[in-house]
Order: sequence, then C-alpha cells, then structure tokens
Amino acid sequence: MYRERTVPLSELPAALDEAMHGALPLGCYATNRTVRTLLLSNVGVLALRTPLSVGEAWESLASRYPLFAYHEREMRALQGIELRSSPDLRPLYFRADAIPEAIIAEGKGVSVVVVGPVHAGIIEPGRFTMSTGGESVVHLDAQLSYSHRALEPWFEGRDALALAPQVARICGNCSVARSWAYARAIEGLAGIELDEGTEYARLILAEMERVHVHLFDLGNIAAGAGYGKATTAALGLRERINQLNHAVSGHRLLFDSIVPGGVRAGTLSDPASTRAILREIRDDIVRFTDAFFARRSVLRRLDGAGIVEESLARRFGAVGPSARASGIACDVRALAPYGAYRGVAFSEERASAGDVYARSDLRRREIERSFDLLDRALRELDIAALPMPAEIAAPPAGVITTVVEGARGAESLSLSLGSDGRVERLHVISAAYRNWPLVTRAMEGNIVPDFPLVNKSFNLCYSCVDR
Repeated sequence: MYRERTVPLSELPAALDEAMHGALPLGCYATNRTVRTLLLSNVGVLALRTPLSVGEAWESLASRYPLFAYHEREMRALQGIELRSSPDLRPLYFRADAIPEAIIAEGKGVSVVVVGPVHAGIIEPGRFTMSTGGESVVHLDAQLSYSHRALEPWFEGRDALALAPQVARICGNCSVARSWAYARAIEGLAGIELDEGTEYARLILAEMERVHVHLFDLGNIAAGAGYGKATTAALGLRERINQLNHAVSGHRLLFDSIVPGGVRAGTLSDPASTRAILREIRDDIVRFTDAFFARRSVLRRLDGAGIVEESLARRFGAVGPSARASGIACDVRALAPYGAYRGVAFSEERASAGDVYARSDLRRREIERSFDLLDRALRELDIAALPMPAEIAAPPAGVITTVVEGARGAESLSLSLGSDGRVERLHVISAAYRNWPLVTRAMEGNIVPDFPLVNKSFNLCYSCVDR
C-alpha cells in the first residue's frame, strides 16, 4: 500500500518525528520542485510530500538525521534543490577534473592514508581517505561516483514496460530484488493481482539471489581476514548456485526472470529437480560455514572489529544484515510482507554485537532461512501451475513507491508515470546507497590493516550508488 500526505516544509520536521515511530526511514527524493520523504511501516509506504515554491530552499534534515545526507546532496546535484543548513555541501557526483577534497581530521600526530580510487582487486573505483593516529583510524571519508552513469535522467520519457531489462541491469547483485520492486510498482498502478504460483516463483528467485550474494560476502570477509581457503570454498559454492540460476532462469544472475505481470516464460520449469540440487548444495554450505566459524584464528579477527552500535545504525538509516547485526528489526519481509512472504511463517534474524562477527554470522543464519523458504516454496510450486505473465496494455498515470528486501537490505523504487505510459521519474535507492555512510563510521577506532575486513563485512556495491 502506498499513501501520500502533503506536509509544508515548516511542518515537516515535526511530521517526520511523529511518523518515524515504528517506521523504517527510506530517504527522500525530488521531482521538479516537490520533495517526497519516504517511510515504511507495517501498513506500507508513506510519502510526506513537500512542494517547494520557486526560490525556496530545502531545510536540511541531515543534521538531525544523518541518513538523509546522501539523498539531499543528490537532490541538489540532479534536481537543483538548494540546501540550507546542510552538514556537507560537497558534490555527491563529481567530474574527473573536479574531485572535491576529502574531509580529514586535523591535529598533532594525525597522518593521512588514502586507498583508491584504483584498487588491487577487480572492483569498482572509490577513494577512501583515513585520518590516523599511529595505526588507529580516527576518521574515514569515502568518495564514490567515479563511475556515475546518470541513469535516472536517461530513464525519463522511456516506455515503462520496455524499460524493465535496463532496471534489472543497474546492478548484478540485486537484479531480482530491483526487478521485483519495479514489477510491483507497475502492477500496483495497473491494479494487477498475481496468482499464488507466480508469487512463490518470485520468492524462490529472490532467495536464490540472497544465497549467492551472502556466499560471495562470506568469501570476501574470509579474504579480508586472510583466510584464502574459505574464500575459495565460498566462491566455489556460489558458482554452483550461479549455475543453478542459469538452469532455472537462463541467466547466472537471474536477469529478467521477474517481469511486470509475472515471471519470464520457462522460468523454474522443473521445481523438483531444482529442489534436489539445492538440498545437495545446502549440505555443502553447512559444512563450509561450520568449518569457517570453527577457525579460531579467523574468529579472533572478526570479533570486536568494526563495531556499529544500534543507536548509530539507526541515525544513519542502516538496513539489511548491516542493521540487523546491530539489533535493528528492519527486514521488509517481516515488517511489511509482500508476495508469497505474506503466507509463510517468517521471522527475521538479528544480533546485537554489531561487529564483523555479528554481520558474518547473521549471513550464515540468513542462508539457512533462505534454504527453508526455498524448500517450502518449491514444494508449493510443484502443485501450483505457473502461468504466462499477465498482459499489461498500458499502466495508468500515477505515483508509487515499492520496497522489497534484497540481500543487503531494503531496495526501494519510486515510479511516476504519465498518461502515455512513459516514465516521468524513476528513482532507485539501493541498500548499498543507504549503508555506505555507515562504513565510514564503523572504521573509527580500528587499525588501518582492518579496513579490508571491516569494509568487506558490509561488502557494498559501487554501481548501485553510481547509477
């Protein structure tokens, strides 16, 4: 369910304070001179709609709620919204010939260590500037956007139904989650309800994506801890999931498996075989995680590193395993169930330590829950017919925001359609976008050599931010 409420700028802070109780803040975005501040509760998405008059500046919310900082800087960069009282007015997106200075700590004995933007591994560019006292990090500044693609302006004016493949390819690790959010947006505007089999098929695809991403994350955490054997094992298991993805959908990363109106024809054509293969992989993953979490030398690296306390995670709007490892209940599948999640017994996993170990162990437990869901859904799919996608002639004009739980947390998509079925505005915010600012705070008090480990315990995406 999506609701809008118009709130004047002068009344917004009070309205936001009230709405935040029991709700998950999702950020804000601008369309022309209108700003929508988004929250998710158990009754759906609430948008606080704030029109700005010509020349009126946006009164920054980021000083009180740091989670809005990236969103406000983006409104300034892409929609020309003037910010007042912002704690950070640096460009969020910058040119190669005009990169803003990093924020560094000052004081006697402070040194600066810069990592990136070119990295040793095959990852995307980002510059991380650490202010240190000896080896201890006192401040970390992250600067992304070296590969900013300006996709949102490119989306405008496109046919909404034809745009689905491009939306799926914003990022490989959250393709299913984003495709599902986009499909739900179009279906919501068109008033389409899907059959039970299709909803179970979508759940299966989403949980298969969660498993391969969590395995990849555990492998990278092992690499950050210097445990190469576990990295190799995790990537090998992920490869088996990717091969199964290809078998059930035609693509290793499940691109285009979820489409507006249903799932692509031919997807999950043999549920019984898929279930049998998943049982074998599950047994091998359990053996891998048991061995990984029994390695004392590795656990000593994970324990107590990169601590994020619950209060800090809340202020920065953390989502997904990064938030749940600090004790925050924020799993969209439980908070605001959608699709087949409405009909299954589901309780989210949480921890309280907020360190690298907690984020790692949470992924292990979430993989187990994913396999439980996969087994249940595949059994249901054995007896439920999977129809062709529903025909959508032309979705009507309107505005909607949908949210699904991706592997790294809440993935939201805000869609505004014109009467001709073309996109007027498509705003996509990923879990990585929401969690990146928290990485900088997690490093405070840790030593420089722990940066790869702490960073990989979040293992966030660059391309989602640089969309």
